[in-house]
Amino acid sequence: MYRFLTLLFFIPQIVFAMASSEVTFAVSPSIVKVHVLDSKGGHGVGSGIVVAEDQVATNCHVIANSQGVQIAKYGERFAPVSMKADWRHDLCILQFKFLNIKPVVLGDTKKLTYEQSVFSKSYSGNAVKPVLSYGQIKALYSLDNENIIHSSTSFSMGASGGGLFDDDGQLIGVTTFKSPGRFAYFYSIPVEWVKNLLQQGKDIQLTAQTELPFWDAPFEKRPYFMQTYDAAREGQWERLKTITALWLKSEPQSSEAIFSNAIAHFELKDFEIAKKQLSDVVKKNPRHAQAQLYLLKLAKLNHDDHEAHAIEILLSQLDESLLKESQ
Repeated sequence: MYRFLTLLFFIPQIVFAMASSEVTFAVSPSIVKVHVLDSKGGHGVGSGIVVAEDQVATNCHVIANSQGVQIAKYGERFAPVSMKADWRHDLCILQFKFLNIKPVVLGDTKKLTYEQSVFSKSYSGNAVKPVLSYGQIKALYSLDNENIIHSSTSFSMGASGGGLFDDDGQLIGVTTFKSPGRFAYFYSIPVEWVKNLLQQGKDIQLTAQTELPFWDAPFEKRPYFMQTYDAAREGQWERLKTITALWLKSEPQSSEAIFSNAIAHFELKDFEIAKKQLSDVVKKNPRHAQAQLYLLKLAKLNHDDHEAHAIEILLSQLDESLLKESQ
């Protein structure tokens, strides 16, 4: 116990301050509204980010199978001349001529830290100007050698294709999809996929979708982090344990796979196994607030006031709102 308490108290502190208003304002000119005439003649709206000169990134699902696409900025509308598409990763880049809008600075998801403060800008809710949302990074999921970002920056319809930024105003992701339910999870695809498509993508003329995005694939073909979320949301703990076993076989070093397995064991009252796995997670990543929360629950079940107090101190620094879940 004392060894574990020492680990908790001597975590290197990484302090993140919420992005300044100057930083959040500075990226607004680079966020555009995407207007789409869909296959049935209806009007759809999404968001886009100017990621290089005359090039706007958005989600492919915003423009897929459309009859026409335009972007709007400063009261003007611009039509793309071609596009690049990565359908599996739900990333499309629209090509323009003489767009004359300053691109964002592209960041690096490899430098991200759990509970780091971030913000998003998009036309969420079909707003007339970019909507700002603050949040924190809650998890990073490996997919095709890059990181899908789960953050608490909320968004709604119209935000697809918007930007997720670090506190320096660097683009780290594209706001793409959210989980169902009242307490939704919000996911962004990584900026590295933008960089790759800018460099390697081939120009095409059509918007006909050739492949479903990874998050909309048949359930059994979706990433394990999506499959485990559904099982946990439905309280199917044996199913969750089965899915995480497959996940761990595929990615034995994945902290998120270990964490999901720990949740399954916790809910099935296999507390000893759950604690070992949760301890492994926080040993790798002390800033994993959800794992710390479950360790707090275990400490309270064991009436270990010293350990509970130590974790409460840490959670107050990482995400104070989680303390309410332990009550």
